Amino acid sequence: MTLELKHSFDDKTYRHFLNGFNIVLHCHHYMCLTTKLAEDFNDIGGTRILTETAEDTIRPIFDEYAKTHAIAPGDARLKMAAEFYSAMGLGRMDTSGTANAGNVTLQKSHIDQGWVKKWGNNTKPINHFTRGYIAAMFAAAFDKPARSYMVTETEAIVTGKPASAFAIVKQ
Repeated sequence: MTLELKHSFDDKTYRHFLNGFNIVLHCHHYMCLTTKLAEDFNDIGGTRILTETAEDTIRPIFDEYAKTHAIAPGDARLKMAAEFYSAMGLGRMDTSGTANAGNVTLQKSHIDQGWVKKWGNNTKPINHFTRGYIAAMFAAAFDKPARSYMVTETEAIVTGKPASAFAIVKQ
């Protein structure tokens, strides 16, 4: 599938839009500092807030695209969302799954690679934004509400692995 993407820029507000949705273009400084902030405030739910915010803000983009382009539920929507990940400059994602469970592998991760450049390797996975992205991806693919999927990062580029891996389970 090749996504139909319309990028626009508002010269007055300096805002970028992708298919009508206001977006922030990727930046490893922004994403890594946001992730570090979530990590630093994990005692009050920082990483959960980042993950859920990603899920809630990404999901409408998937739903609108699937509706507008009549993309059938299931694998076609998973592939659509994986293409959006690359189009947004976040990395390269391979995905497979059903309504009950799935797997995602990141061959490239803008967040992990940015973290390594800024602070070096980490002892544990840090890609909370992508966990939320994947939760939105699976919920959109299988017409489920938010918080329907638990996403666990099982391997991470930031820890020195060659790829990041995520396990997805329906809750």
